[in-house]
Amino acid sequence: MKIFIGILAVICAILILFLVPALFEMVDKSEVPEMTPERAQKLFETAGGINKVNSEARWLFDHADPSHIFLMQYDLTNSPAILSLYSTLQNYSGRDYSGTSIAIYPEGGRHLEIKFGNHWSLKWIYIFDPKTMMVSNLPSDCFQITSNIFATR
Repeated sequence: MKIFIGILAVICAILILFLVPALFEMVDKSEVPEMTPERAQKLFETAGGINKVNSEARWLFDHADPSHIFLMQYDLTNSPAILSLYSTLQNYSGRDYSGTSIAIYPEGGRHLEIKFGNHWSLKWIYIFDPKTMMVSNLPSDCFQITSNIFATR
């Protein structure tokens, strides 16, 4: 019994020696760069411009299947600027993050919401339909990019 406990203690010690550095490495990678108005402008310019993104968002508001909240990449075939923005944001945290998502929400003013970052630090971009825009429920760390587009820091 004492031998079994000793072997178990050695195995636990070895696991801890390997897991602790891995945990520190994960915590170190949890930092997601702060979104600033300048970075947001550059992201939209890279995607094709704010006007193009707004035009495609209006098309999605008018043509997306209302029974689907979350959009897949194939839903964005007629929206290359939004697809480009989505693809860029997938790597915003420095590595591909499979939790990046894009969705259309009807409540709180119909809007397109792009979630990105990582499990420790999430960020959002909100693109509101100008016809139904209500921005009273935005997080406190949001800043305005244009009249209907907002992002969290």
